[in-house]
Amino acid sequence: MNINQPSQESFDRFFKANEELMRMGETFSGNIDVALDGFKTRLEAFLKTHFLEKAVAEMLAQTFSEFERETRTNLEGINRICTEGGQWYAFCFGSALGRPVRLPASGEPAQDLKAKTQTASSS
Repeated sequence: MNINQPSQESFDRFFKANEELMRMGETFSGNIDVALDGFKTRLEAFLKTHFLEKAVAEMLAQTFSEFERETRTNLEGINRICTEGGQWYAFCFGSALGRPVRLPASGEPAQDLKAKTQTASSS
């Protein structure tokens, strides 16, 4: 049985695409976060004016609060995927986003990854 191995060029393109995808996820997440903060600032100023009925202002504030909570949860998910993907990439290939990294000394890389993920998500 003859199994063709992908060329080094194919591997390099694959690795480059993975790096770009992780960077795009981080950038995209940051852009959404900045936009959400800007909208929140403008909404809070608008809600403080006397042009809205109090009930409408409260409804808008509550709706935005729920939207913000859901959006930030999803942004954290995107960041976690990019972070864990970067750690996996670094462990398997010895580089993270184009930078060489030292492989973990422990014999249990999954435990190291799990501890880092739990620490990052609790902060």
